[in-house]
Order: sequence, then structure tokens, then C-alpha cells
Amino acid sequence: MNQLHNTEQLAIGILDTGTPEQLIENLSWYVENMNYALHVVTQEGRLDITEMQEAYKEVTFLVFPSSAFTGEMVNAVANECQTSYFLIVRSDLLLVRFDGAALFSLMGQKEAPAAIASLIANMDKEIVPTIRSPYLEEKKLEPRSHFPTADLPGGENTLYPVMALGMYDRALFQRLRGFDEKIHSEYFQVLDWGIRCYLLGHTVKASSHLLMQFTDRQSVIEDRSESEGYKRCYTKALSVQQFKGKNIIRKYKGFVDKDALSDEVKKRLLWLQKSDFFQLLEHWEKT
Repeated sequence: MNQLHNTEQLAIGILDTGTPEQLIENLSWYVENMNYALHVVTQEGRLDITEMQEAYKEVTFLVFPSSAFTGEMVNAVANECQTSYFLIVRSDLLLVRFDGAALFSLMGQKEAPAAIASLIANMDKEIVPTIRSPYLEEKKLEPRSHFPTADLPGGENTLYPVMALGMYDRALFQRLRGFDEKIHSEYFQVLDWGIRCYLLGHTVKASSHLLMQFTDRQSVIEDRSESEGYKRCYTKALSVQQFKGKNIIRKYKGFVDKDALSDEVKKRLLWLQKSDFFQLLEHWEKT
């Protein structure tokens, strides 16, 4: 009965981002140590899927025909699992700390976050600055990076989960429509999702109860280059402004995606947003 309860409460999505050997080693550890539903997200040609399914009968394998962006892989886990929450990890890192009781308690609160972002350590076991705060540098979105504050009981606000690593409320993730697969960049996918959370009245927390470690990286750096679809993030984040409590559309000059403006902003976000990005900037330290 305990196993059934755990399986229904949490699913773990393991993104195949390292070597096949790393995946097998990590998967074996999760099977042995984590009593939850396991999903592996990989692509054709990486593994002998038939052999893996025979070796790990209780594991669900989600296989993309070709390489996929992180957002697509996370969306696949959210669509496939039937649990209250899901945890996203990677095969090239270790799950160092997972305090289930504390994390489930935080996610069960009335004002629960949409996700709990993991803290991240490097190969020297040093915590890296993965707390993000909103910031505009001239006209560009350039979130600032900070080290986490030690042991805040309820976690601390962060703009998004770096590399999508963290624990998500599945129903809310689905209502927020997941990661934007038309954005071809892990960084802009998670930035877009995090900003959307806040503008629609939710939060993302980072917590010391969740810690992952890269064993072969000294530095953990995001690729913030402007990839295909990045203007979708700008358009959704910055095209709606509140004036006297009313949402209005103001195109953010130089960073407009026409499809996103028409399909996302005008049809959905204009009516749903609780605040705008400029208010988020102004009130961030108070949230």
C-alpha cells in the first residue's frame, strides 16, 4: 500500500543527457533507492530499448525519433505520468538530497509554488548560483544570478528552474500549458515558463531540500544565445502591461513574434495576467 501511494504521488523523469553508461548507472540507483514511478526520456539509436525494457520492467521509456529540447522532454513526462507531482532529473548528475517529507509539505500548502527548483552543485561539491531574479539590461531580458540564501524554511523565490531541474505540480504545469516547444532553446523555454508562472499569479521556489550535483562540471553555465523562437518568450513576457488595473497590449519594439502575439497574448494572456513584467521587476524583493 505504501508503494502504491508513493507511485501515485510522484513520478521521476530522467532526461538522457549523458552517456549510455551514466544512464544505466543512474537508472539502477533510482530503481533501488527511489520508490516512485520512473520515466526515462531518450531518443532512438541511443539505447537498445527492447533490452532496457526487459531489464527494467517497471520503468516507462519515452523515446523521441530524434534529439529533442528539454522542454519537449519535460512535457512528455508531464503528459505521460498520472501523478500529483513529477521530478525532473538528468542522467549526467546525481540526486544528492531529496527530502520528500519537506518537499511534499511545501507543495501541499495553500499558496504552493508551481515548481520547486533544485539547488545545483558542481564537481567540487560547491553550490553554484542558480537563484534567478528578473532584470532588464537595456531592452534585453537578462535575469541576474545569485547564490541561494541558507535554509529558508519555505524556500526562496527564483524566476525559473535552471535546466528545468526540479519538482513540479503536474496539474498546474498542465494548466500553464507546459514548456513552449516552438522555442528552440532550453534557456528561453524555462525563462518563458517561469515568467508566465509569476504573471499568472504563481511562484517558483528554490529549496535546500532538493539538491543535484554534476560530477564532471566545474561550472554550470546556461546557453543564453538567441535561438529560434526566442522572441516568443519576449512577446509573452513583455507585450501585456497593466494600466489602472487593466491589461493592455503594447508591442515590445524589436522583440515581437507575430504568431505568439496573436495566438498567445491576444487570445489568452491578455485576459489571464495578474500583473506585468515591469511590476514583477519593481516588487521582486517583496515577493
